[in-house]
Amino acid sequence: MLRSSMVHRPVTMREVARRAGVHPATVSRALRNDPRITPAQRALVRRVAAELGYRANPLIAALMSARRAGRPPTYQATFAFVSKYPAPQAAKFRRDYGDLLSGARQRALSQGFRLEEFNLHDPSLTARRATTILQSRGIQGLILAPLHSVRDTLELDWSQFSSVAVGYSVTQVGINRVAHNHFSGLLLAARHCRAAGRRRLGLVLQRRVDEKVERRWTAAMLLDQSLAPTGDAVPPLLLEAPDSATLQRWFRRHRPDAILGLDIPQLLEWLRHLGCAVPHDVAVVSLDRRPGDRGIAGIRQDYATIGAHAVDLLVGLIHRNEIGLPRTPSTLLTDGQWQPGRTLDAAR
Repeated sequence: MLRSSMVHRPVTMREVARRAGVHPATVSRALRNDPRITPAQRALVRRVAAELGYRANPLIAALMSARRAGRPPTYQATFAFVSKYPAPQAAKFRRDYGDLLSGARQRALSQGFRLEEFNLHDPSLTARRATTILQSRGIQGLILAPLHSVRDTLELDWSQFSSVAVGYSVTQVGINRVAHNHFSGLLLAARHCRAAGRRRLGLVLQRRVDEKVERRWTAAMLLDQSLAPTGDAVPPLLLEAPDSATLQRWFRRHRPDAILGLDIPQLLEWLRHLGCAVPHDVAVVSLDRRPGDRGIAGIRQDYATIGAHAVDLLVGLIHRNEIGLPRTPSTLLTDGQWQPGRTLDAAR
């Protein structure tokens, strides 16, 4: 795998202005041959810019030109929305993350960019070949969709692109990210469960999913239980795969009165086989409530906003000409919203 550990830091207009002893606006105007700047000043600015190795970013120039003319941004470049799913999983990915893609695409269009999908699932694709494919399409910026698990990898020459990952599943490189705030989302769900009189809260997840979110849901659940009365703690159930028998043994041993998790329809079916009435015997709360989950209480992760934030972060990198992997990666978190439902009754 090819990678770069550094961002190619460009010389900024502000640095040129400082060296030349003028205002940054003067540098901008001088480089555009604005007649309001004297020939002597224009010559000074151009000489200093050449000495420092300053290079204008064409995307910024196009954007500022459009703004000065009072026009909406015109087409500037194309970004890639990169995923890695074989055909059977790709259809499910599009269902699960359709709002993420549409939110990113809408924000990109509003700023003069296009967003194209690239599925790099072909096992024969090398880092060099995948990079060449993207570069041949004029791609400068990448938005990396969540991978199936943290054991999957994306092989690219990162030094050629500005990149933003969605979520935490891309683990082989240090990269800027946007993500749902899983920690605060679980604590919000737990507060609603306790407000409804539920005392024994249990978390049910596949281990693969727990790893994808850096165990933030598990950490928040353990924090919530550490503040609960002694004796009410229920150990999280982390499944290697969907497993009703393991869940039944866990449920009979610990008797939670609320279960927080994902794949709620399957969970409800397992509880029905146990003879449990929802929410009378046990409440059920989704940590990722989708628009189709009618009647299910839980946290709505705002995928459209997360996608828009990914584009905003990427546009900033492009405009600053920050190519390659950052020295200090940053993560932008988006809080979820509580959605009431029949699976968690009112306060009792």
